[in-house]
Amino acid sequence: MKIRSVTSVASTKDFPRNGEGSAVLLKDGRILTVFSRFRGAADDAVAELYSGYLDPESGKITGRRIIHRTPGALNQMSTSLERLQDGSIGMVFVRKLGTHRDLIFFSRSVDEGKTWSDPVSIAGGIPADYLVVVNDRLRQFSCGRLAVPVCVYPRGTEPLSVPSWIAMLYSDDNGKTWACSNPVTPCMNAEIPPFTPKSYKFWPEVVTSVYREMEPGVEELADGRILLYCRTLLGYMHYAFSGDMGITWSALRPARDLITPSSPQSIRRIPGCKRLICLYNDRRGVPFGSEKKHWNWRTPLTLAVSDDNGESWKNLAVIGKDDHNWCYASILFAGDKVVLTVYRSEEDGDTRRNLANMEMICLKKADLLKK
Repeated sequence: MKIRSVTSVASTKDFPRNGEGSAVLLKDGRILTVFSRFRGAADDAVAELYSGYLDPESGKITGRRIIHRTPGALNQMSTSLERLQDGSIGMVFVRKLGTHRDLIFFSRSVDEGKTWSDPVSIAGGIPADYLVVVNDRLRQFSCGRLAVPVCVYPRGTEPLSVPSWIAMLYSDDNGKTWACSNPVTPCMNAEIPPFTPKSYKFWPEVVTSVYREMEPGVEELADGRILLYCRTLLGYMHYAFSGDMGITWSALRPARDLITPSSPQSIRRIPGCKRLICLYNDRRGVPFGSEKKHWNWRTPLTLAVSDDNGESWKNLAVIGKDDHNWCYASILFAGDKVVLTVYRSEEDGDTRRNLANMEMICLKKADLLKK
């Protein structure tokens, strides 16, 4: 498989953390991307949303500009772009109001990203201070429903006295109003993974953690069901299904083919066929259990495929080596290419976010269809 990787936005002293963005194919063939540039390393560091045009040949981003500037917020981050059925472009992003308080917004562009509508809050009536939506998660299903999977922290995250829960925000009127699905039932029979060293002493704490399931995503399957997947502390990605376009869900269960640390996955169905692709951190060759790295060493970046709606997976290629952390990817099908943006960071002691570049990785769509 031919893999081309280029740094699109490099870390600098003023902007040490970049990425967590999304991309959409414009009608003129260009690729529009929206991403965050942080003036610090933490999630609550000051940041703005930047848009620009991503060149899939060079990986460079031109025409950068700040959009939806909001002086009253700490930052804006975790963008999702989706071409909607009416021809407009939808965007979802997080506006962080405090360390443990935020709002999720939806905005539309009818002129190919030149201007955007006033953002609309999409909390769906959830009485919570903190909602987590990661980048590249906005989807529009075949029925027209807009969907944004969310992890809800009812009273913020520190201290967390009430367990978090996962659901899906949705709109059936093209983003004007939003509601919330039924919560997804957690996996009730968590078991210690067979690859965990016996010396690993944190497992009882992991199993009972109120942070066990996080950062969900959704994708419509070829048979019309909706797949929901999420990051966990349990050594595997977990997943569930919905037969009613995301209102009710089966209970979460582990995807035992995807051995992964506490890091997010990104799943897309290849247009026109059944096959799913998944970007995740495969930990088969990287031991778990180190107290220093715990479950968080997010490497290597691996591409897996599923031909049975996510019930089983096989690895296709390693596309990011284990000398970096790789996470918060976006996936865009653009003609015969698959263009990825991914957050690549260096490890510096216990800090994974000191130097974070936004990488562009370009693949051939045909390579993803090989047996």
